[in-house]
Amino acid sequence: MQEWISHIPRIELDEPLWLLLLPLLALAAWWMRRQEQKGRVAAVTFPDVERLRHEGLEAPLLLRRLPEWLRWTALVLGVAAMTRPQLVVKQTVAHSRGIDVILALDISESMQLKDAGGRSRLDAVKSVAREFVTRHSNDRIGVVVFKGKGYTLSPLTLDHRVTGMLIDNVSPDVIRDEGTAVGTAVLIAVNRLRASQSDQKVIILFSDGVSNAGEIDPVTAASFAAAQGIRIYTAGAGSASSASSALDEGELRRVALTAGGRYFRAGTSASLAEAFESIDRLEKSELTSPVTSNKSGMFVQLLLPALFLLLFEAMLSNTRLLRVP
Repeated sequence: MQEWISHIPRIELDEPLWLLLLPLLALAAWWMRRQEQKGRVAAVTFPDVERLRHEGLEAPLLLRRLPEWLRWTALVLGVAAMTRPQLVVKQTVAHSRGIDVILALDISESMQLKDAGGRSRLDAVKSVAREFVTRHSNDRIGVVVFKGKGYTLSPLTLDHRVTGMLIDNVSPDVIRDEGTAVGTAVLIAVNRLRASQSDQKVIILFSDGVSNAGEIDPVTAASFAAAQGIRIYTAGAGSASSASSALDEGELRRVALTAGGRYFRAGTSASLAEAFESIDRLEKSELTSPVTSNKSGMFVQLLLPALFLLLFEAMLSNTRLLRVP
């Protein structure tokens, strides 16, 4: 409740001392009204005012008071403008409830193979990763890509439009080192998540499971992730019966088991839905980006109406609402 109230727009005054004129204006209005009641207001005397009233030239009471109200309103607005007010609106770059997720995408040569579906393993993985990003609008998502080495393609962010574009444009050409360093990719993802304030941190590793590069094996890296409270879900890409490069499900299962996650097949809709549901059941955490304050000056917005009211009052006072007695 208190946080919600703090985001309600408010007005700040750069020159608040000008407000001291308002009591003086009130005093002046009271004094002029009193002088009018005593009949001491300057006026031009006509010999037969009753005849003018009889001819219907006397304005109704509300209209007679209108120039006075316009004049005082204009003066109040002028004083308000001199205080240099600013409208302050507090905003957050993004505010949501979710978990922090790193998607680790294998872009090694074996991921270029085409299985029974007619598309490459990498294309299948990109499709699954894209669907995950689309479904999890409240989660901060980052992307790590790896071959013989790995690097962070995108840090944790709620800007899923950019994340989706980066995933769509992933290709094996972004890394020259050959091989598949699954353990290295896990460590890079862990380092990205260690600074997170979320209570729930997840790595989703997309690979065909054939790890043959890097200085740390995948299971050891998964143990390090588990020690940091990070779950790892592994998604197997490819076919276990492929003649050229079979899917190594055993390695991926061990990684997931070590880090408290689950293994699923990236190309199977039922397995995919089950994995997403399992991740969705994780406790959500409050994620708030830094608060920014936007200020906009209101000097012109107050001064222009004041000038208009004074002009309108002068026009009425010298035409239709001209005061005779």
